[in-house]
Amino acid sequence: MVALGIGFQVFAIVIFNFREAFPPLLPIRISNFLMIFSFPLISFGLLSFDGIIRKKLLWAFTAIAFLVFFGSLIVEENNTMLNVIRISSSSIFFGIGSYYLFTNTHKYKSAILISGVLLIYSIFQLIRAFNIYQLGQTYIYTTNSLVGNWFLIISLFVISGSCIGFIMLLKEIDQKTILEKNIIIEHSKLKLEELNQTQNKLFSIIAHDLRNPFNNIVGLSELLKESDTDKGQAIEYADLINSTAKNTLNLLDNLLNWAKSQTGELSFTPSKIKLTKVISEIIWLKESLAKAKHISLTYSPTRDIELYTDRNILDTILRNLISNAIKFTKQGGYIIVLATADEHQVQISICDNGVGMNQETIRKIFDPSSTMTSLGTENEGGSGLGLVLCREFVKRLNGHLWVESVVGKGSKFIFTLPLTSGAMG
Repeated sequence: MVALGIGFQVFAIVIFNFREAFPPLLPIRISNFLMIFSFPLISFGLLSFDGIIRKKLLWAFTAIAFLVFFGSLIVEENNTMLNVIRISSSSIFFGIGSYYLFTNTHKYKSAILISGVLLIYSIFQLIRAFNIYQLGQTYIYTTNSLVGNWFLIISLFVISGSCIGFIMLLKEIDQKTILEKNIIIEHSKLKLEELNQTQNKLFSIIAHDLRNPFNNIVGLSELLKESDTDKGQAIEYADLINSTAKNTLNLLDNLLNWAKSQTGELSFTPSKIKLTKVISEIIWLKESLAKAKHISLTYSPTRDIELYTDRNILDTILRNLISNAIKFTKQGGYIIVLATADEHQVQISICDNGVGMNQETIRKIFDPSSTMTSLGTENEGGSGLGLVLCREFVKRLNGHLWVESVVGKGSKFIFTLPLTSGAMG
């Protein structure tokens, strides 16, 4: 637009100089139109260096340019007033451009230079317009004067300052663009490293934690095939196979959910649910595991709590927390599930009298990079993903998860959820 504005000025001067070749008033009108509209074009071009099209400012410039042009038509036979209007219009447009650059482009230091140049030019044009108005009919454009000489000097200063400012602006924009691209590349690099870490962890779990349960299932099923196996042993082997298969299925669910959460494919589908029903179903699923260790697993609801959240994500959280409690509770222990609510949120607690944890262990169990796994009280294995998943999924539901634990006395995992939908992006 700057080039177009300068082009308008060149054509305006050429047409005015060859006005004798055209019908009366036509070259003056064309020259005035081109000259008046050159100012908003140049000013708007300077303001558009960052690639942002400021539509409101463009409409304002267009409206002001037309008003000034129509004003020039009214006084076109008065050479002094015609020059005052044209010069004043340049002061208006460049003054607005100077103010806009100074207040809206603080990101670029060079914008201040251009703003200062435009401000000086705008002020000088106002002084020049006032001087011409005082001279009245005695003003002749081609006559040398102090103001005219200064006009030429200031014009050269404006052109030079604008060119230098533009070069510096382009350099600043290039540097900023390079910096932004480097930040994007660094962010992508970190994300790729996290994905690689997740992938390596998944392969490690698949290679180790999934292989062992399947080996147990295969071994136990081979024993069942033997003809001399009595009924009591067969039932015992079947229970072990059932228990191992359930644990393996839970591990597979965790692997799939972990992969989805890390790749952004985990969907959030909230619905209205009864918390008592959800917890009761999870306890029923985990009851056989608890009975195998003679653990008392109970849930005593104070009232039927209703909330609006994602059922599948909540199921995963409860399954993992209750499985973790069973894993680290000794034979004959107990696990109690509690749920309370106020007008804003529900608080769910899974309490056990198991082995408990120290503060260092608590810190590590929620750290996905630590890959910490511990054997249960009956040497139960694990992937180390369960509690990490719980933390991420509770956060996904806009809740908060923490643990209170004492070594040798047990643990209490507590998490809160809003009663209404609160998924985080």
